[in-house]
Formats: sequence, structure tokens, C-alpha cells
Amino acid sequence: MKIRQATVLLIAALLALAPASCGGKKASTPTELFKSFYTAAKNKDVDGLKSMMSRAALADWEREAKRRGQSLDDFLVIQGQFFPPNMPEIRNEKVEGDRATLEFKREGAANWSTVRFVKEDGEWKVSFD
Repeated sequence: MKIRQATVLLIAALLALAPASCGGKKASTPTELFKSFYTAAKNKDVDGLKSMMSRAALADWEREAKRRGQSLDDFLVIQGQFFPPNMPEIRNEKVEGDRATLEFKREGAANWSTVRFVKEDGEWKVSFD
């Protein structure tokens, strides 16, 4: 459970950074979104992070923040500190209609993790589903 939670937190943090790294433009691919999310998380760009998360992901994170007695914004800032210092290695973007996956591996990690995306209103969002 701890590994899964850490992976979800890493993904969320990475996705949060997306808008900052793209100069505000919308990511046209899940890979671009992942990179932007990472940048947003590192820069503590809460609005950017929220703009890159699916509605369901935002609702889940808001519930978790509330459970911990924190605002969503504070929760997202705290999660950003769990992101690795360098952009993870990424590979195998797979798009199937309005859903996509991407694999990433942190520096020094033995295994690859998968992040999920969904298209909402024509834009890729981090999904965590």
C-alpha cells in the first residue's frame, strides 16, 4: 500500500507541474502533460496541478486532503516534495481513444510505474484510475 501511495503521489506531483513547463499552453500528448505536471509540482504551482488532473482525481485528492485536515492546495504543495529531483525516465505512451497510459521510472528505481490519463473536454488529464 505504501508503494502504491508513493507512486500515486509521485504521479500527481509530476502532473501538477505540466502547465508551468509548457508556458501555459495545453499539452497535446500524455507525455507532454506528464512533463508539465512534474514541472508544476516542483514549482509548487497548485493551480497548474489542478488544471492537469481529471475531475475524479481532483475529487479523490480533495477527500484525502480533508481526511488529513488540510486544504487541497496545501495537500498538493506537500505532495510536491515527494517528487524526485530529476525528471523520471519515460517510455511506452499508449493512447486508446480518450484513455492513455505512460510508464515512468525514477532515478535508481528497479521497476517502471504506470500513470493513467483521460481526455476531458478535449484535453489530456492525469486520471489515477
